[in-house]
Amino acid sequence: MIYKEFLTENFFSEVSTEAAAIETLWAMKFEGREFCCSGCKGGKYQQYKCNLEIRKCVACGKHNRLRVGTIFEHSKTDLLKWLRAIYFVMQGKRGVSALELMRHLGMRSYGTVWSMLHKIREALRQRDETYKLKGQIELDGASFGRRETGTQREVLVAVETKDWIDSKGKAKSKAGFAKVVVASETKENAQAFADKAIDKGSMINTDGSPSLRNLEGHDVDYQVVSGKKDVLNSWLPWVHKTISNAKAWIIGTHHGIGDEYLESYLAEYFFRFNRRHDTRRLFHRATMACLRAKPVRLGTLLG
Repeated sequence: MIYKEFLTENFFSEVSTEAAAIETLWAMKFEGREFCCSGCKGGKYQQYKCNLEIRKCVACGKHNRLRVGTIFEHSKTDLLKWLRAIYFVMQGKRGVSALELMRHLGMRSYGTVWSMLHKIREALRQRDETYKLKGQIELDGASFGRRETGTQREVLVAVETKDWIDSKGKAKSKAGFAKVVVASETKENAQAFADKAIDKGSMINTDGSPSLRNLEGHDVDYQVVSGKKDVLNSWLPWVHKTISNAKAWIIGTHHGIGDEYLESYLAEYFFRFNRRHDTRRLFHRATMACLRAKPVRLGTLLG
């Protein structure tokens, strides 16, 4: 899939009407082609002028509906609003709060905007769930929220380490793809997370926690860091920076969140983090994730 760049000045001129938004989504859904029937895979269609969201296959007569099978399926909100919401969520490192997005979209219902945001985040979560980490991995646990307010939740975070050579020929490393799960740091949870998120044959570095250092089927190396900042920075530099930045984002953009929504917010943060070197294509990537995601109803999603 070749993702298209969307610059701010072009996005708001190219996608300025509901018809343009629908056309943009059709093109993305068929990956650049005008049409591909979900039934017979035919390439010719008839367009209903009274409903641009339906295209009828000439070959088999099937009605292909734009929202069906996407995160937009159960929504009555205009698709132009949806595309603009995705665009604002993907702009910059901060993302956008529900109140801020409501102002950007000119919408009056906070509940509708809040629902849209969580559905977008669910699509991003589903997309990142398809990837597995490989190579050199850092794995550790962390806590988000505050114990005294009853909002504290534990998470497990794994981050790839990527080696590279700079322009002066010096070997360096950087954080690659990252994965997160909201789960307490137990042997069972760590094992399940590693099996699902990390390729077999990868090398996992972690600290001295008994829950993390004995993972069956994985190569694990560990060092006891216990408050030693220099050891921590050399042994697990990327996973701790990633966790710290995620906490700062939640506080800075959203001023704290309910613990029951932590997974949803982290899905947004890590999707953007994992594609931070391709910012001009983030909107296209996120929209494709929304088109490919399994439809959900908010009550099921957050219940």
